[in-house]
Amino acid sequence: MTDTNLLHLATQDDSIGIVELRDSLARWQQQKQIQQWMPGELSTEQVAEQISRNEWWVCKEGRKIIATVRIVETDDLIWPEDDPQAAYIHGLMVDRSLSGQGIGQEVLAWAEQSIFATGHSVARLDCVASNANLCQYYERLGYSERGVVEFGPDSSWFPVRRFEKRGLSGADRSFE
Repeated sequence: MTDTNLLHLATQDDSIGIVELRDSLARWQQQKQIQQWMPGELSTEQVAEQISRNEWWVCKEGRKIIATVRIVETDDLIWPEDDPQAAYIHGLMVDRSLSGQGIGQEVLAWAEQSIFATGHSVARLDCVASNANLCQYYERLGYSERGVVEFGPDSSWFPVRRFEKRGLSGADRSFE
């Protein structure tokens, strides 16, 4: 995938494909003993609701979803401090059969560009804190660590490490 125009706003018809991709990646994570996602924890109803808010973007080969990303304006659970300059990247997923082709990096770059083009100057994301490879990946791509959030013993969530990248917003670029 070299053309990032292949990312399109998801439709309600994409909710099943997004959940299927997420569940397949959750199963792969379990096989690799990565504690992050669990199969079945994200429902098609949740994704459909998020799609109705224009949060999901998809890349397809034919009718199959091969990559996704979700962009949201707030993330009170992981980033409770209010920053109107920030937008948040979630649900960045690439079909494992395409691993190593740079698609994840392209989708992430596309998400950053989308965030900066809408007037935000900070792109934020998180990942499970124990996934050292993924944390290092984000750092190699220019993200700075912004601490770990722990959810407590009663939560089913694992601790997450927060990252952010600063860029020029679309508003700032108009004055270059």
